[in-house]
Amino acid sequence: MIRASAADQTFDVVVIGSGFGGAAVACRLAQAGKSVAILERGKEYPVEQGSFTTTGHGTRTLRHGHFLVDQGNGMNVIRGIGVGGGSLHYFGVRLRADPEIFEDPRWPSGVDRRVLDPYYDLADTMIRSAPVSANPVAGMPARGIAFQNAARASRRARREPKWVPLAVHTEEAPAPTPAGIPQTRCVYCGDCIVGCPASETFEGNVNARELLTLNYLAVARQHGARIYPEHFVQTIRKPGPLFEIRFTEGDEEPASDQPKPVRSVHAHRVVVAAGTLGSTEVLLQSRNDLPGLSPMLGQHFSGNGDFIYATTRDAAFDLQPKSGPAIVAGCDFSTDDNKIFIEDLGAIPILGSMLGLEKGKLTVRARYRMRYLGMGTDAANGVLSLDDQGIVVNWDPTRSLPLYHQITAALREISQGLNGRYHHPIGYDPVTGTGLLTAHPLGGCVMGETGEQGVADSRGQVFGVPGLYVADGALVSTALATNPSFTISALAERVAFFMIHGREMQAGDPNTPPKS
Repeated sequence: MIRASAADQTFDVVVIGSGFGGAAVACRLAQAGKSVAILERGKEYPVEQGSFTTTGHGTRTLRHGHFLVDQGNGMNVIRGIGVGGGSLHYFGVRLRADPEIFEDPRWPSGVDRRVLDPYYDLADTMIRSAPVSANPVAGMPARGIAFQNAARASRRARREPKWVPLAVHTEEAPAPTPAGIPQTRCVYCGDCIVGCPASETFEGNVNARELLTLNYLAVARQHGARIYPEHFVQTIRKPGPLFEIRFTEGDEEPASDQPKPVRSVHAHRVVVAAGTLGSTEVLLQSRNDLPGLSPMLGQHFSGNGDFIYATTRDAAFDLQPKSGPAIVAGCDFSTDDNKIFIEDLGAIPILGSMLGLEKGKLTVRARYRMRYLGMGTDAANGVLSLDDQGIVVNWDPTRSLPLYHQITAALREISQGLNGRYHHPIGYDPVTGTGLLTAHPLGGCVMGETGEQGVADSRGQVFGVPGLYVADGALVSTALATNPSFTISALAERVAFFMIHGREMQAGDPNTPPKS
């Protein structure tokens, strides 16, 4: 197959990245009649589940099919690679950030829940979510019921536990996405990180999860946007009236040691949405060509307080950890000092095996284990920098240790409620706070009131470089303490609306974008 190239073309807008931020902006600008090119570093997985051939041994970043694992200083990071970005491996939880999150002075004054709620509402029409429905054979997920019962018995629970809203179709009747692509109900396989299995009723996958390729990206294509996989952006410069985006093409693991030729595409405006690490890396590499960039570039990295794969072992009953979507329930365990949200986490043998956490096979004993995803308001004091291998994560957990201790205390109480034994995530050092993994990297190109406080303004436009925008997790000013995809979508919808209309969208706005 001959792969199309963006080289030597000119577009109204070039969007770098196809994750939750880039997909939303590209969709809205294409609907507004702009010529849009989306440059995606990874491959496209149109039908089959993502492959998991591991590459990159001997380097800091390992590639596992459609995601990367970056081995940082103090914290490791998992991030998406491929058309659809993080949606290729996310678990579909769609929660709005607590209003108090935006009261932190690190957020620009123009961004709060009142302002963002119309954009959340808009994003919800594209990536729909609802709590899990009962499977006709298995019923409601047993681990979700057990988690909620144990959380309810905990004195640390701030609110009633709940079935969390999921962008996973679990209703009986098939439903089309906004792009008209059919979805059938979730088959309760628990393999969200890999992707839905093949459907028995139509060609292709079940498509129960709301992948970006089924909604935002599909609608963008229907309105003329072009998606270019395996286009790895290196730098951005503006030698004249147009931006020049320089990239290499093809697989990142070439058979030859010869360097790939660097090619270019031009645009009137550029949206950087390559993910927290990817967006920061591109802008750091472009500093010499974009001298107006803020000195805050690379600052305020956050792991979203992620506390992944802590475990209750030897629970009193079979928790059926593979039955249902990967996450189904959650509970607020916030304290006076920190926002904290904890969710159940199904057994994910592939992830556990990759990270050295457990064998890639579900044993009988593993059925009596509950795994968790904890999130909270970490200090967001990490730094992203460059070396000869690319982006480097530098995380000092000292200021976040009280948060990790509070999450641990809550997990110990949940474990007691399950009549099991609590275990830290393998590799985590509770004394130093090092050894954690985040699947929700944030910051690095944060918003601020001025260029001395942030890289971009409250509308996503980069200080000192008119026409250059950031629209993904890199823009987020602090930890969100919930799964970030919904907030990233809302922020990106806002960036797009300002790019098109130059003003704030209101509830019931006559210029509200269409749903398809």
